[in-house]
Amino acid sequence: MSDDIQKVTRPGYGRRTYILDREFQLKYILLLGGIGAGSILVFGLLAHRVHVSSVASGMDGAETLLWLTGLGTLGMAVALGLFGLLFTHRVAGPVHVMGLYVAALAAGRYPRLRPLRKGDELKRFFERFSEAFDRIRQREAEEAHALESALAALKGVATTPEAREALDTLSALHHRKRQAVDNPTGGNFKSVA
Repeated sequence: MSDDIQKVTRPGYGRRTYILDREFQLKYILLLGGIGAGSILVFGLLAHRVHVSSVASGMDGAETLLWLTGLGTLGMAVALGLFGLLFTHRVAGPVHVMGLYVAALAAGRYPRLRPLRKGDELKRFFERFSEAFDRIRQREAEEAHALESALAALKGVATTPEAREALDTLSALHHRKRQAVDNPTGGNFKSVA
């Protein structure tokens, strides 16, 4: 009986939404579809022309069609490769920059965030990322201010060695938070953002 209850209460984790960012995804779906359709159209028109001319002249156009197919395949590979390079650069660049920012955050620093390049993708995600980053920095600043107030209030009443040691710990924590918030790093990210 407990197996039946366990089977019923398990949530399903199937993902059925394929279009998550309509503008971004449709842009590249239509672009790739257009490149594919355009190249097939050009290939078909050229193949038809070869066929018509070979029938009109009474010659066999099979070798010409084979060469045309090879050149069309090579041309399509080059075009899609160049498009892939451009597209991945527009996505990989922002991901790389955000990775550097996350590494700096993990190290306890708050770098100055710079906007993405004009042609970069993931701009809405980067905006959300920047908002979260700013909120974390603001919370650190508020905590540093609270520590500063607590240190000022407790400084005169800390008479025992344990209390002074606790104040030193709080003071070090305050100094680390204040330094992280007040001295953002920025030089490491010039080449990527």
